[in-house]
Amino acid sequence: MILALIVIAIISYLLGSLNFGIIISKSLNKDDVRSHGSGNAGSTNMLRNFGKKYAVMTIIGDMLKVAVAILIAYLVVKYIGHTSLSKGSSAQILGVDAKMFTKSFAGLFCVIGHIFPCFFSFKGGKGVATAGGMVFMIDWKIAIILLAIFIITVAVTKYVSLGSIIMAVLYPVLIFVFYKSLPLTVISAVFTIIVVVAHRDNIKKLINHTESKIGSKK
Repeated sequence: MILALIVIAIISYLLGSLNFGIIISKSLNKDDVRSHGSGNAGSTNMLRNFGKKYAVMTIIGDMLKVAVAILIAYLVVKYIGHTSLSKGSSAQILGVDAKMFTKSFAGLFCVIGHIFPCFFSFKGGKGVATAGGMVFMIDWKIAIILLAIFIITVAVTKYVSLGSIIMAVLYPVLIFVFYKSLPLTVISAVFTIIVVVAHRDNIKKLINHTESKIGSKK
């Protein structure tokens, strides 16, 4: 199983490194989104600098890659880890339901790849869309709750970054509430720490009231 986890980590990281904000801006606009606005390669900066169409394309690409990473991880667990993930299976990995662990593990490394992409000098996005895709694959109910909180937060405050941070912080809380699993909560907490650290500049700006609001060109 250790070999399977290593393979999953590498494949998921490499897929995560396919940062679609950078790929789309370079291929379709002959420009790098990171050279504009916030310098971030995420959908918010794409929206501010290249418009809704490219922002939507970025979101779709960044969400789909984590779905692909998880599907590949299932195959790796089955054929290299020799563990069944079929419906009704009681298999566990490190004391955690094998399906949930596989989704969380692959999703985590995909998010890491998105934030620190090896194909783009380790400077990517902040992992929000990719993390969203991961959560939908793990539990759609938790995803809907977090999405609702995100929409309400952004609608009230106009800060996309604040909505993203709140979602990240609440994710391990909801995982614990729904599954009562300490290992899963720990994995989720690691994800939260990574996403919050990626938003450290946004946190400073929020504190100083200098963060750009949605619709702003800054």
